[in-house]
Amino acid sequence: MTAEERFERIEINLERMSLRLDQVTGRVDTLTDRMDKFETTLEVLNHAWNERFNKVWETQTIIMEAQNQTWQAMGSLTQTVGSLTQTVGTFSQKIDKLSDTVDRLVKGLLGPNRKE
Repeated sequence: MTAEERFERIEINLERMSLRLDQVTGRVDTLTDRMDKFETTLEVLNHAWNERFNKVWETQTIIMEAQNQTWQAMGSLTQTVGSLTQTVGTFSQKIDKLSDTVDRLVKGLLGPNRKE
């Protein structure tokens, strides 16, 4: 094999390697584009997830505050009912005393011999 044939063979091999390198470069460029798109998609999804999480957190906070206010209102109502129960009890005692007083007055006015 002559030097010229070797040179041609080397030149052919270099051209093949150059073509393959161009193919690999094209594939790397395609993969880089896909990775960029994937990264953008991940950023969008992350942003959407953060927004949803924040809304859920806000909603949960509102619900917990409403529950707290409900428990406070129930406690207040329980105290009010207890107070009203005591007041009704006091009124009942006063009405009983008043009834006893009226009975004594009527009996005193009618006397022991008078008919009712």
